[in-house]
Parts: sequence; structure tokens; C-alpha cells
Amino acid sequence: MANPFEAFGTAAFILPVLIYVVTSYVLYRIGRKFELDSPFWHYLVPFYNMVLMCRCGGVSAWNVLGMMIFPINIYSTINVWGSIAEKLGKSYWLYGITTLLLGIPVFILAFDSSAPTGKAAYADKPSPFTDGASGDPFEEGPAPVDPSLAFASQTVNPGATGISDPPVNSDEDAPPVVAGDAKQKKYKTKKGFFVSLKQSGMFSSFVISQIDELVGIDIGTTSIKVCSLANTKGVLSIRNIVRKTYEQELISDGHIVDVDFLARELEDIFRENGIKSKNVACAVSSYSVISKKITMPQTEEDALENMISVEVENAIPFPMKDIYYTHAVIGPDEEKPSMMNVKIVAVKREIVDAYIAAFNMAGLNLQILDVDMFGISNVVELVYAPRGYSVLVVDIGASVTNIAILNGENIEFTREILMGGKYLTSQIQKSIKVGYSDAEEKKITADAEVTYLFEDFIFNISSEINKTVRFYLATKPKENIGKIFVTGGSSLLPGIKEKIVDETGIPVEVIDPFLMIQNGSSRLYEEFKEVMVVPMYLSSRVLDL
Repeated sequence: MANPFEAFGTAAFILPVLIYVVTSYVLYRIGRKFELDSPFWHYLVPFYNMVLMCRCGGVSAWNVLGMMIFPINIYSTINVWGSIAEKLGKSYWLYGITTLLLGIPVFILAFDSSAPTGKAAYADKPSPFTDGASGDPFEEGPAPVDPSLAFASQTVNPGATGISDPPVNSDEDAPPVVAGDAKQKKYKTKKGFFVSLKQSGMFSSFVISQIDELVGIDIGTTSIKVCSLANTKGVLSIRNIVRKTYEQELISDGHIVDVDFLARELEDIFRENGIKSKNVACAVSSYSVISKKITMPQTEEDALENMISVEVENAIPFPMKDIYYTHAVIGPDEEKPSMMNVKIVAVKREIVDAYIAAFNMAGLNLQILDVDMFGISNVVELVYAPRGYSVLVVDIGASVTNIAILNGENIEFTREILMGGKYLTSQIQKSIKVGYSDAEEKKITADAEVTYLFEDFIFNISSEINKTVRFYLATKPKENIGKIFVTGGSSLLPGIKEKIVDETGIPVEVIDPFLMIQNGSSRLYEEFKEVMVVPMYLSSRVLDL
């Protein structure tokens, strides 16, 4: 006669194992919703399977440890499952608390039809700049750009330039990193020329959490502009906006002047303004970047990679070991269907390495490194969506005035004018023998004592813009420039926009980056509108991460 206790003992062993396997499968189903690439057996590993759940919820893996310590386990359990539920469009507290008490909601999260909002929602929208490539241009070295700091599917060799190129670079265009549907007021970005650092292997840290807040940082010649945006279910909201100015130069000829000083200032800005997120995005000056458009035979991706390295070596006037670079397939050549147009973007290694060092020293995680003028052009394309005519985009900075001509989603023409607001400050100093601070004050207030200097500066800038317009239209007589968009700290100078209209006969509009945000308005931040385009664009790319 069979011993009933033996049968009971066997069941008592098998049943817990079966429950554990089923539970692991439930976790696996949740992981699949969030497109984690971990195989099923990973979910069978104790503790690590909960680390994967933390990744789905976008919370710290320390919550796994918290689940084992009373009473912290109450908070950690609610936080993990509530965060997962929230990303699936459900109630944080309802699912967090009921999972803690009953466990049943986990099955609902695993098997219902809900899908993650935000990042996962855009997973099927490939970047126009990777053309189906792996998307990591800076793949082998310190990379630039994440969609930003690692160039896509290439050896991350951003090859920036730091040299003084001729003022007019008609063939050094670069397609803007186009972002989303302006009508929906949700900033659905596409990848730019640089790809995520965490994808490139530049950083050795194990990234567990999805990023829900990104800090965009624009380091100018004499100022640092910071904007922090939070991503809540695909909707962006402002957390912080900061601007700090300096008498000394932070950037000179595209290079960081003092890495140690910059790192300390970044640390101070974050601490003094209570900025909690350590995930940042930054942009190098377009003045530091070399971009070339080349025409190549239509070819497969694998073969293209090898061909690009040869083209880069021929097109970029620096040794390959000294640059980072990436490429983007723009599309078929209009005149030669068997050929395709490819954009090459390069930056000097020393420039990118200095940015990486500064952020590392400041305790910040550089997720994206982009190009400022590409970002500005993307904002214009996203917010204003000009169609039927080309537009001129002008960024009047401290040292350089950057000009780009946009035709649809493509930058057709770029130019750098080596003149900015700092030049006017210097002229005021020399003319009336005052210090830098006093000269800046007179510039900002348009003091009557220096009116003639204002007039000369504004005339020179507007004249150069007019020359750019006439040159472009002479080379492309069928084109029409319908509007000029301006931004940059020096665009605040009184009378400059009116003078540009007088010189060119083209209407001028100030770029309002706050329109990128759902229900966004610059009313509360009017003083920042002209200077926050780049940092706001960078921080909005939290939707890419």
C-alpha cells in the first residue's frame, strides 16, 4: 500500500517549483512588453529577475534589496510594481498596493493588452540618419551622441573640427535631426548624428533604470544654460531652467578652455538649483564640426560601412586616429537614381574627450552629445514645420553667429560669421574705457552712450545675413526664403530683428522653444526664450532614452 505521506511530500516539492516557474514566466511576459532582450532563463534567476522588473519600471535596482528589509519592503514593492503599472498607463497606487497585498495584479500587467508609454511607443520609428543601421556611430571609442554621443553604427569617431573654416560652407550641410508631429504637441524625437553613450560601451556602468528626466546643457562662450525636462507618460514638463554667465571664456574655438573649472561650475549649478537628475545631454558648437555631403553608389549596409571609412579618410582633413565620425544616408540622388547621398559628420577627438572628462568630473552621466545648430534646426522643423519655402535659421551667440538654410527637413547651406555679442562688449570697453561688467550692463540696457556702437554691430550682422540670403538665392534661383528664425543671447539686442527685416525684406520670428511642450508657453520664462532653444531640445530627447 502506497504511503500517502510520500505522495504528499512529492507534491510539496513539485508544487513550489511549478509556482516559481509560472511566476518567472509572468515576469518574462512583462519584460517582453518593455522590449527587454533578456531570455526566459534570466527570469528564473532569483533576485536578478526583480532587477529586470526594476528596469521595466524605470526605478533603481536598490529596490530589490529593499524588498528584503522590513518595513522598507513595503515601499520598494509598491514602487516597483506601481512604476511598471504607471508606464503601462495604469494607476501607480492601485496596482502598487494591490500587488503588495494580493499579487494578482501582476498577472493583469503581464497578460492584458496594455503597452508602455513614452520610449517603447516610438521603438518602431527608425532614425532617418541611421538608415536601418545599428545606430551607434561612435561605437568604438569615446563616442559622441545618443542618440547623441556615440555616432551611430560607426566607430564613434566624432570628428569635430575646431579649426576656422571659411565663412561660407555651402556643401557642409547637415540634415536636421527631425522630431515628431508638431500638431500633437508631443515631442517625438528621432535620433541625431550621435548615438547613446550607454550603447557605445563608453561607460562601463550597468544601466538598469529607464531615464525619466534629462538635463540639457548648452555651454557657450561665456554662459551655461540648463534645462531639465521630465517625461511623464510621453508628456514633457519643466523641472529646472537656469542661466549663468561668466566674464572669462568657457569655450574658445570650439574647445573647453578649462575642464576643471567647467566641472566645478556644473557641480555648483546642480547643487545650488536642486537639480537631482545626473543624466545630461550637451551639444558641441557647429563651429567645431565638419560635415560633408558625398554621393556614393547604392549599396548594402555591410558594404557601406567599409566604404564610409575610406570616404571619411579622403573628406576629413585630419588623421583618422584624431577624430570621431558618423554618417547618415540622406536618400537617393535626384539626378542619379543609382547613387545615394550620404552625410559625414566629424569632430576632433580632443574636443569630445574634454566634454566627457568635464561631465565625469562633475559626477554627471553624459547620455547625449549633439550639435547645437542641428538641434536648433530640429526645433524649427518640429514647432513651425515650414513647407513650400526655405527658411533661414540664425543663432547670434557670444563669439559666433551661425546661419543655416532649411529646406523641409534638410539643411541646405551653413555659414559661420565670426562675430557675436562679445565683440560688441569688447567695443564698448575700448570706446568708453569701462570694465567688462559695466560694458555688459550698457549692452543689455542699450545705453544711449554707446548707441553708435549698437548701430554698427547690428548693421554688420544684418548685412552678413543679407549677403548669405543673396548668395544662396543666386545659386538656387528657384528657391524662396519665406522667413528668418532667430535665436541666441545677442538676438535680444534692441533693434536687431527690425534691422534684419529692413536689410533682407524677409519677416523675422524669434524661435520659441517652449512650444515644444504640450500646452507649453514661454509666458513664465519670457527672459529665457532666446537662449533656451538648445538646452530644451537636448532635454526633450529624454523621450529617446
